[in-house]
Amino acid sequence: MTIVTKPVSEKKLDKQEQPLVQNEINEGIPKPVKKDVEIELPPATYLALRSRAHRISTATTVCVFVTALLVLTIGIIGGVYLYHQFARTKMQRFRGWCSVPYDNDLDAFSSRLRGRPVLTDDSHERDHEVSMENGNQLFFKEEFEIDIEHDTFEQIDVPDFTGGRRGRFIHDFSANKTGIIDLDGRRCFVMPLNRSRVLPPNSLLDLVVKMRAGYYEVDTEVVRETMRVVKPPITDYGSLGFYIARECSKLPTYKLERMTKPVFKRSVEKLSDSLVFTEFAGKKISQYEVMIEE
Repeated sequence: MTIVTKPVSEKKLDKQEQPLVQNEINEGIPKPVKKDVEIELPPATYLALRSRAHRISTATTVCVFVTALLVLTIGIIGGVYLYHQFARTKMQRFRGWCSVPYDNDLDAFSSRLRGRPVLTDDSHERDHEVSMENGNQLFFKEEFEIDIEHDTFEQIDVPDFTGGRRGRFIHDFSANKTGIIDLDGRRCFVMPLNRSRVLPPNSLLDLVVKMRAGYYEVDTEVVRETMRVVKPPITDYGSLGFYIARECSKLPTYKLERMTKPVFKRSVEKLSDSLVFTEFAGKKISQYEVMIEE
């Protein structure tokens, strides 16, 4: 027969389950409760931002459109200007000279021209002996620049001689205007193109070639006209045509009006200066006396 007895250690443990000292002082104080850190944290707050789509305003659209249109316009204008400049340098033209009799001596005129190259293609040849011989200024020499491709432009340079002042005539058949450049006075005069005495470029070239051959009698009668300067100077060069505006844009430019009434002594006293310009452009010799009022 086996008898199980409790070990001594178990008895001691049973006795130790009872507290040795009763804490009577802290009986009224509640026991501390273990706090949960996660419970004390405030609840998380989430801020939802609604993204707005960036819309371009109407004013911005109009501004961009106007800017693009302006750039396109400038590009077109610049392209046209460069085209005209390029075409101007590349156009087929003739440069040369021609001696014109100032005393209606057609026989002498024909004999001097016969056998001489009157006009040459882009030639810079000069022959100053043709305009004067033995001190008699019976001839005056004109230098031509003729557009024979488009037939719209001719330039005639006339030297200073007894019958006229040194000047440059520009005939623009597209704008239907004639420009006179006073090379000494550094100014320009503009008047309507007189097609009755100014031949078109190709016709003028053909005439000079026939004059050189000596079988075409040209009418060198002198026709005088008195013109009056209109003040103030012209400010709108766009109405003068491309060729005249190019030569006169940096010079004071005045409009000329024909004086049909006779000039009396009292009117002459008001004039500070008078200029005489002479040219031959195919029919007769035109002599313009430009009256400048004070």
